[in-house]
Amino acid sequence: MTFQIESGVAPAYSKRGRKPTEFPLIQMGVGDSFLIPVEDTSNKKAVESWRRKVLIAKKRFNETYEGKFQTYVVEEGLRVWRTE
Repeated sequence: MTFQIESGVAPAYSKRGRKPTEFPLIQMGVGDSFLIPVEDTSNKKAVESWRRKVLIAKKRFNETYEGKFQTYVVEEGLRVWRTE
């Protein structure tokens, strides 16, 4: 079996990879917060899905900047605070 090398072929990308959710972490000062609306806060899967997205965003944020964030479920959804 022989393989032919080709140039100029654009790489194929899997649709499984997701673009990270953009949160306003950089613009936040200590004590600031934002709300992620969740229709049914008793739906633990939905809340934990958003928490995971925030966790990933916090890790990416802390690669370049320093800061601590806290999440808490409130009646309207999931609230994210910058604590440090």
